[in-house]
Amino acid sequence: SVDAVQEMVITGARIQRQDYEANSPLTPVSSKDIVAHTDVTLDTFLNTLPQVNPAGTTTSNNPGNGGQSNINLRGLGANRNLVLIDGRRPMFSASNLTVDLNTIPQALVESIEVITGGAGAVYGADAVAGVVNIKTKQDFEGLDVRSGFSNSIESWDSREYQVSAVAGHGFFEDRFHAVLGADFSQRDALYKSQRPFSAVASSTTGAIPEGVARFNPNNGFSQSSVDTVFAQYGAAPGSVPIANSPVGFNLDGTLFGLGVFGRPADVVNFRYPIDISVNKNFFPDVYTFNFDAQNVLVLPLKRRSAIAKFDFEIGAGVEAFAQVGWTGYDSTTALAPTPLPTAQTEAVNGTTANRVHTSLITPGATSCADNQGKPQPCFVSGALVVPVTNPFIPNDLRPLLNSRVGNDPAIVGSGATEPFLMQQRTLSMGLRTSDFENEVKQYMLGFRGELPLVEGWRWEAYIAEGRTDIETIQAGNINAQKLQTVLEAADGGASLCEGGFNPFGRQPVSASCQEFLSIETRLKQELKQRVVQAFASGDVVSLPAGEIGLVVGAELRDVEYVLDPGAAAGAIHGFNPQLPAGGETQFKDAFTELLVPLLSDATLAQSLDLSLGYRYSESSFQSKLVAAQKGDDSNSAYKAELSWQPVQNLRARTSYQRAVRAPNFAELFDGGNLSPQFFDPCTARSDLRNGPDAAAARALCIAGGVPAAGVDAFSPLPNGQITQSTTGNTNLKPEVADTWTLGLVFSSPWEGALSNLRGSIDYYKIEIEDVILAPDVNIFIADCFNYFGNNPSYAVSYASCGNVRRTGGNISSVTGPGPNGVFPNINATQFATDGIDLQLDYGIDMPSLFGQPSQLGLGMFVNYLMSFERKDRANLPTLDYAGTVSYFGQGLGTSFPEFKANLNAIYSVGPVSFDMRVRWIDSMINRAALQFAGESAFTGVPSITYVDLGTSWEFMDGGVLRLGVNNVANKEPPLYSPNVQSGTDPSLYDVVGRRIFGQVSVKF
Repeated sequence: SVDAVQEMVITGARIQRQDYEANSPLTPVSSKDIVAHTDVTLDTFLNTLPQVNPAGTTTSNNPGNGGQSNINLRGLGANRNLVLIDGRRPMFSASNLTVDLNTIPQALVESIEVITGGAGAVYGADAVAGVVNIKTKQDFEGLDVRSGFSNSIESWDSREYQVSAVAGHGFFEDRFHAVLGADFSQRDALYKSQRPFSAVASSTTGAIPEGVARFNPNNGFSQSSVDTVFAQYGAAPGSVPIANSPVGFNLDGTLFGLGVFGRPADVVNFRYPIDISVNKNFFPDVYTFNFDAQNVLVLPLKRRSAIAKFDFEIGAGVEAFAQVGWTGYDSTTALAPTPLPTAQTEAVNGTTANRVHTSLITPGATSCADNQGKPQPCFVSGALVVPVTNPFIPNDLRPLLNSRVGNDPAIVGSGATEPFLMQQRTLSMGLRTSDFENEVKQYMLGFRGELPLVEGWRWEAYIAEGRTDIETIQAGNINAQKLQTVLEAADGGASLCEGGFNPFGRQPVSASCQEFLSIETRLKQELKQRVVQAFASGDVVSLPAGEIGLVVGAELRDVEYVLDPGAAAGAIHGFNPQLPAGGETQFKDAFTELLVPLLSDATLAQSLDLSLGYRYSESSFQSKLVAAQKGDDSNSAYKAELSWQPVQNLRARTSYQRAVRAPNFAELFDGGNLSPQFFDPCTARSDLRNGPDAAAARALCIAGGVPAAGVDAFSPLPNGQITQSTTGNTNLKPEVADTWTLGLVFSSPWEGALSNLRGSIDYYKIEIEDVILAPDVNIFIADCFNYFGNNPSYAVSYASCGNVRRTGGNISSVTGPGPNGVFPNINATQFATDGIDLQLDYGIDMPSLFGQPSQLGLGMFVNYLMSFERKDRANLPTLDYAGTVSYFGQGLGTSFPEFKANLNAIYSVGPVSFDMRVRWIDSMINRAALQFAGESAFTGVPSITYVDLGTSWEFMDGGVLRLGVNNVANKEPPLYSPNVQSGTDPSLYDVVGRRIFGQVSVKF
């Protein structure tokens, strides 16, 4: 309605309801659409919201969501937002309890209600950052069928198709009404090689197809032996500084030097073709493999879904309602061949299931020590351990191995006989692929009616059950334990499989060895949910300003989760290993909400309303694997909201909300390995190493494991990744969030041309105490090197330095406080954000054209992010990430521009309309530049503007044809380093490019 902004429903923390129509562009003189949709899908709607993970982008080697689309309001994380369908909880699709919006047929969507800010008092746990309520069509009569497509114009790729329909009819004199919605959609894969900006990786890898021998500072090759070998190739002495330039293997048995990034020591004696497998962003300065060419940029997806809704008037004012839903979808992703290793290696007496066990590692729990001299179990991270008896060792490598005179305490033996460290990438084993098969089923039955004996009171009760089954089939993994056996075999594994396994050079691997070494993993997840809710509402007391409204209710939720990782629980190279997990949680809630009209039709108070809400919740959890892992908790959530309308055209609103979120399954039980990007301050070109504290920083680098012989030219590969092992934590406390809002809603007091101007402005502030986070490994590195001022003496004995572990001088892992160096999820100190939302809508009648009435509609939505603060530990500073662009390992939706704006316009002439949408994203500095303050190596992004154009023709009553172009200027995403993926942030920027879309919808 034209008064939609004025007549806000006061529900949730922001007291601001934003309705998006899913089926049409912005209607003039209407506030229901903030954005003029040009490609009308749920995913397009999500792109209009701050910090959203669009379906189909993949940013890790274990995406796991099969192309899900999860809302991430305010950047607080998808698991802190509650998604509802018609005000009820749907079945979730992951262990962090997020809901996959792919399960909702598009044609069934009537509108989408967004409440940003804590709403726990009204909706319960998970409503910390907000609520998105998908409103489906009610009492629909007839048939609505639509079909749409989109396609890249330049390359004619990245095709998407969709057919969606909804049918509804009333029976038995409309006492029984049924609505059925169905949807089929398909999206083609888009590979990184299909876009120039992503065809060549912007980051590096130490695992190359040629194999590389790593320098071990505890027992390294002598420089003289390297100079002697490379002199045979015509290289000058010192051209391969072995302490900084590893050596790789040509197929003819010769060696090549990988070069030193940013230093004069370039690649030496590389005898392979300079083809797509060579990362030309760095070559010939340094050689690294171009792993991005074969990776998927946009995931393929095939989805089928259906929802049936039924309403039946039983009699005596009682009505029954039911809903049945099913969704099945498949998705596939592909990554470059497996890098070796991804699993860590420990002694045969080790107890970590996903590590390789070998007699080449020193046994015992006290043989090794960290940077601070504290004993710890010996293990090797980031490198294969190869014995000198391996028969495939090239002749030119032998002099280097024989020149060693040191001793690595983690490895059995010493000097020339000690096993050495290397990395490799198995091209012959093929790509790593993941096939996701997801099925979501949900059922609901409820009753509603009028309370007997209590006039004006209504009640509702329902029970809902759902089940999600996810099977992930991973190919391309390598059995890490079998590989170690092959490497240690006297015959190189020839007795185990034909030809054995030769890691030196781009060697072919026989079909027999491929079968012996490969391991297909099948991860199965089962998730179940049961919700029982009942409530009653009505008026309780009559005041001069109106009736006091009251809602009272109770809710019971039972949730179960089981993850069977199969072979992925063991030692594998390739995809991230997973640990078995499972548990169940139960929530018992009682809630009430009170609406009190304080003033009505008074001077400067046409209305003054107070809304109060309270929810008491008792929660419990129980591990399915460890009987002792269980716990109980109770907490309260509450709210107070005030809405004041002094005059007809102005409403002021303010609120305070307390929301409490219990830890979910992923946080309580899940664990595995992560591979985030990192920055090493020890690189000789860093600003720290060249600043006033250069001498102290240099000494810390040597004490931490950088070889003294090469420290002054130390230059690890840029944008590398390290290993981080994580685990759930059953000792987590609930998150506690406080939200404050203050806003104005206004409409024009003027007549004439400005009579249809209306809008709103809101300030919000959300603070979360005891926020549940996986620790950021870069924070430990930065803290160790005094970027936060906590280690001014650059002492290796400082606590954070003990977490940083090096292999061959390079940072290979950051260890946590848990057993075997794992990082448990923790309750960090603080998480907070605040900002301003501005929304304006304007519509005006224009002069008739061609005898047809015409109208112009304009709309604008702007978000100003004032702060986004995170404090990981009590001894660490609060970092404000507002205005920063993210990088790999930080998660999707963690780029935070200070300003985002959506501007739209639509001009209608009779049955024809033309619309334009302008999307603007502010410039940002790199997130790493904030964490490592003073470093100039990190690049940010400029602002970017996208323009979308569309046109609609109502060719018949109920029939509409839409055509248009998104990203008209074909803007490529801004590139920066380090980045989330593909040189950019695919969860924020358009990676497809200019594309045409079309849609036909017919209603009968």
